[in-house]
Amino acid sequence: MPKHDSVLLTLIACALAACADDTTVITVNPIENWIAAPEYEFGDQMEGDALFGRIRDVRPAADGSRVYVLDAQSTEMTMWTPDGSLVGRVGGRGEGPGEFADPGPLILFGDRFQVGDNTRYTTFTLDGEVVRTDGFPPGVGPLKSGMDPATMRRVFTMFQVMAMFDDGSVGALGLPGWAMDGAIPEGDAPAIAVLRASRDGGEWGLDTLGQLGFQDVFASVQHPEYGEIRVSQPWIPPDHYQMDPWNGSVVISRPLRTQPGVLELIEISTAGDTLWTRQVQLPPIAVTDDHIEKAVDDHAPFFGEDADDARVPLLFRRTIRDAFTIPDHWPAAREIRLMSNNEIWFQPAGHDNPGMWYSVRKGQDEGPIRSVVLPERFSPLDANATHVWGVRRDEMEVNYVAGLRLVRSS
Repeated sequence: MPKHDSVLLTLIACALAACADDTTVITVNPIENWIAAPEYEFGDQMEGDALFGRIRDVRPAADGSRVYVLDAQSTEMTMWTPDGSLVGRVGGRGEGPGEFADPGPLILFGDRFQVGDNTRYTTFTLDGEVVRTDGFPPGVGPLKSGMDPATMRRVFTMFQVMAMFDDGSVGALGLPGWAMDGAIPEGDAPAIAVLRASRDGGEWGLDTLGQLGFQDVFASVQHPEYGEIRVSQPWIPPDHYQMDPWNGSVVISRPLRTQPGVLELIEISTAGDTLWTRQVQLPPIAVTDDHIEKAVDDHAPFFGEDADDARVPLLFRRTIRDAFTIPDHWPAAREIRLMSNNEIWFQPAGHDNPGMWYSVRKGQDEGPIRSVVLPERFSPLDANATHVWGVRRDEMEVNYVAGLRLVRSS
């Protein structure tokens, strides 16, 4: 980045900080500007191969020679050249070797790929031959016949598996009783555990790698007919995570509520060791009255407003607004996406351009971050050295697989 651009960003950040707090100086990380130029796209064929229902994952090969697409609706994983020529397909609905019931996620390695499916992972060669199937339990703990639900939830930890590591262990998200019931407990700060489940001598055990905080992420709104209803807080997201099966780790992100625009990233190994941390400082984005009114508008329809009573909409709007915790600034980001090229991508919350994304390289302690403006209605799923791949949805919600070339902006 040119030196004068870095100085300008710092001056802008200082001005923003001065408005919020006369004693605080915020120095934004230097930003490298990139653009994403459309290059490849296939889909929307009324007949033929490239008719997608619900694309779950898109993974490009590191050298760009193939693109792997997982369609949850057809329960198939298809292989393509970047220009849209079908190379092969695997899967189909079923429980046999290489078949899927509810597939996802798809993980692509240099010599194989894996597809998760309920309580198992299937490993394939890059050409689609089944190598093996590894099963795992839905949870861990001593269950006995006739056990009451409350006791079961104390002794049996249910989890959702999100990755399988090279040693056969799996990375999972713990599912406490309150998460399944939809009722966050009072008192202690609620959290969901990021787990590693492994087998030792035939028995499965659990190790906790980290905790995802859920403090204050839901608001309670009193509905006159249905009672208490929980709604998501627009400006307080939970901590987020991404499994890294390529390197045997997990990355946890948390926007720091007391530091506007700061996103903290933590990488933890499957052994529980902290491998890397970094705090990324983005330009803080203020929460405006327009943002608040839009959030109220987005939630109001769920409360069954009576169009015949002019007072009801206003009362509902006031109730919803009073239930929100409204900070001065948006969180730095709502979630992260870990790409197979070792980059972490995140979308700044509250940005005027919904196509704005930032990325940092995992393990990089300092240096500039990258900004990329993506086209409208494009969702990035993975990136290699030259392209970002994902799904573009048109106005009719038709799925297209799209690859955009990443180009450094002058």
